[in-house]
Amino acid sequence: MKAAYLYNFVKFSEWPADAGAPDIPLTLCVLGDDAVQIQLEQAVKGHKVGGHPLNVIRISIDGALRSCHILYVTGLDRRRSMQLIALVKDAPVFTVSDFDAFATLGGVSQLFVENGKLRFAINPASAQRARLRLSSKLLALAKLVKDENDASQ
Repeated sequence: MKAAYLYNFVKFSEWPADAGAPDIPLTLCVLGDDAVQIQLEQAVKGHKVGGHPLNVIRISIDGALRSCHILYVTGLDRRRSMQLIALVKDAPVFTVSDFDAFATLGGVSQLFVENGKLRFAINPASAQRARLRLSSKLLALAKLVKDENDASQ
């Protein structure tokens, strides 16, 4: 299911023009979950989104994170999540994790289980900082969250 969510995030998002010409592949990076990487490779094989071929790669925390269009990470704690978010700050990277507070810490999306079903949260301010345009269809299905610092507003 996580791979399906990641593929749909690609389909319902737009990156700024400087993130790549239409024939340049969109890079979907996976950190920490080989099973999701394999499922995602199968899901996107032979597909294009907005004229872009799709490329799935495994990446490490010290890899070229800012070159990812989608960056899915798992197995991080709060400190490591904050470090990762800081590394891609202001880059056009759609960050996704299953870490509990990822979206409120500044990640774009967080996957979570609610009533036995996989769901997702979106932080619109994080998407805006990354210069991503998210479809209203995607936002309508998401639980919308704010940055931790803005949560009281």
